[in-house]
Amino acid sequence: MENKILISFDPTPKVEIKGSVEKKYFVELLDKDTNKVIHSANLKNNMWTQANRRWYTNWVVRVNGKIEHEFDLTDKKVKISFESKSIGDTLAWAPQVVEFQKRYNCKLYVSTFHNEWFQNLPEYSNIKFLPPGLGGDFYAHYALGWFKTNEQWDEGSYHLNQPNTIPLIQAATDMLGLPYKEINHGIDFKPGKRPIMQDYICIGPKSTAGLKEWPYHYWEHLAKLLNEKGFKVINISYEGFNQKGIINKEKLNWEDTYNYLHHASLFIGLGSGLSWFNWAMGKHTLMINNFIPYGYEMTHNLTKIEDYSVCNNCWVDKRFMFDRGKWDWCPRHQNTISQHICHKAIKPEVVFKKIQYLLKFK
Repeated sequence: MENKILISFDPTPKVEIKGSVEKKYFVELLDKDTNKVIHSANLKNNMWTQANRRWYTNWVVRVNGKIEHEFDLTDKKVKISFESKSIGDTLAWAPQVVEFQKRYNCKLYVSTFHNEWFQNLPEYSNIKFLPPGLGGDFYAHYALGWFKTNEQWDEGSYHLNQPNTIPLIQAATDMLGLPYKEINHGIDFKPGKRPIMQDYICIGPKSTAGLKEWPYHYWEHLAKLLNEKGFKVINISYEGFNQKGIINKEKLNWEDTYNYLHHASLFIGLGSGLSWFNWAMGKHTLMINNFIPYGYEMTHNLTKIEDYSVCNNCWVDKRFMFDRGKWDWCPRHQNTISQHICHKAIKPEVVFKKIQYLLKFK
């Protein structure tokens, strides 16, 4: 009886030889589009080998010089798992799974930490959503997230490009073999009654890292300027924000967050999840963000405030890797008077003038 050659692509291309017949095999895993051998190995029966590359590749499996299998996702069961719980990551990447299913005509299964935001929308009707962590028998599997080995980006395996040097959406399109394009299919929420009758502006002053935040007393000064023009200023950051002139609506659920944003005259945010949530709603965001260049987050419905006269855009500097364990991380000016100067340099009056322009008041 001949040995069996077993081939799978979940989560990486793997070739296994099973059987009792002693025989030698030379296995090659090729990228069909470049005709390059990505991985090769000499095997005997009851041995296996696999390539480390996890992003979409048009694989060809060659055994002893003959083509054994050509990769094809058509009508195959494929899984895409969102390994990141980040709101921004989830919302930026979710529309790309729709494009993936259209492009490769597969039976697609997707797991996110917010399936309910997408699964009943018509654009996602050809996709089955699974709870995170649920296994299964799939032809191929792609994991979306941020992956490191020994505090270095796991390039060559999970990441086609160093992920902090490309737009957030491209982290998904690289993995899924798609052209980079900003797409927004919305989220499945319905607005309720207007929460307050006065005109108001929502703000999201809190983030997961100090380098993303704007000085707290700047928010208070901006609120004073807006209050004088008749606008209430409402904080919707989950963590809460107790500053003079700001109505604090901490620990809102996502339904209430949606409703406050839906009825707001404007949202002012940072490079964080609330800005992506507002983008997914199709609403305009005024973003205070000087640590990452324009174009690396969303570009539609966005006005971005930057100041390139001071230190800026450290996030995309290849020399540095963000340290999640260090709240006040500032790779160029740590523990100096210039720490986080990128945002200290953006004064409240500059932001106020931009609001005047957007809302057309004097």
